[in-house]
Amino acid sequence: MAAPNDDTQVVDNKMYRPPQQEEAQLTLDEVIERLRASLPNIPGIGGGGTIGLIFAALIIISLIWAGTGFYTVGPDQEAVLRTFGKFTGTTSGGLHWHYPGPIGKRNVVAVTLSRRMELGFRSGADGFTVAQSVTNESLMITGDENIVDVQAVIQYRISSLQDYLFEVDDPGDPDRGILPGSPDGRTLRDIAETALRQVVGARNIDDVLTTEKEQVQTEVQFKMRELASEYSTGVEVLQVLLQNVNPPLEVQAAFEDVVRAREDRERLINLAEAYQAAELPKATGEAAKITEAAKGFKQGRIARAQGEADGFDAILLGYEGSPEVTRQRLYLEAVEEILPGVTKFILTDSSVLPFLPLSGATGGSGLITGTGAGGGQ
Repeated sequence: MAAPNDDTQVVDNKMYRPPQQEEAQLTLDEVIERLRASLPNIPGIGGGGTIGLIFAALIIISLIWAGTGFYTVGPDQEAVLRTFGKFTGTTSGGLHWHYPGPIGKRNVVAVTLSRRMELGFRSGADGFTVAQSVTNESLMITGDENIVDVQAVIQYRISSLQDYLFEVDDPGDPDRGILPGSPDGRTLRDIAETALRQVVGARNIDDVLTTEKEQVQTEVQFKMRELASEYSTGVEVLQVLLQNVNPPLEVQAAFEDVVRAREDRERLINLAEAYQAAELPKATGEAAKITEAAKGFKQGRIARAQGEADGFDAILLGYEGSPEVTRQRLYLEAVEEILPGVTKFILTDSSVLPFLPLSGATGGSGLITGTGAGGGQ
């Protein structure tokens, strides 16, 4: 026989085990009874009854339900409040409370965030994938009945959250991940396409491809704002950026040649204008110099002629006073002016001797002839 343990005693050769305490098993009624006993007496309801227990449970559930009405609005967000489905107001950043569902609902949306819409192409989700062209959006007719492929990016934000959520029922745009109900789905895409086609259709293809891209962007933005405001979309168009504006592939090479030719023309025009700007001052200076020299020559000639006329008048006056004296004086002055430039010779019966003046100067080809040894004339 095995040795009994410490708690076992042998009585009359029989094993005796002490009675063990049974585990208490509580029924549902006992649990309710204990809870009822622990509840305080509430005036008007009675103390510690089943009704008080139900009332306490309702209070706890109501507090939990009311606590779900607290919500937080970020600094770049705005919340729209609805009570029984009717719009009741908006709230800005901070901690707020509104009736929880199903009585009240709230929509918290980022309104200062700049959003982006692609028209005529779709880029990859990572931003680096090669963009895919969407020709049914990008191909349009210009004012001169040519076809041009225009791709654009529209940047916008929410300006009125109430209009954005409740004024437009939009089917959405699955290609861009826009859910139904938001006006920046199909509605905004149709607005952008309409405005762009209207502006491009009023211009020639050359203007759209080269010189008037800035005007096209500005006009498209203006028309999109008008349409978005007319439809009460609650969307404000911030900027329209033309990405690629190309002619159809069949004639793209010819258009590129035209663009290069125009660039060469502009380059040559700029070179000609630079040459003109450099040469005009020189020509102006030379013209001024010649003009001033002519004016000086003119004044000199006039002064000289005036002096000669005054001298002639003086001689005339002297001649009228004493004709013989004046005649003799004029003769001597003429001889004095002529003879110094004439080479003179002395003729004798046997030879011809040159007349050498003391100054040593010779010149002229005149001769002094004579008939005898003693003189000459």
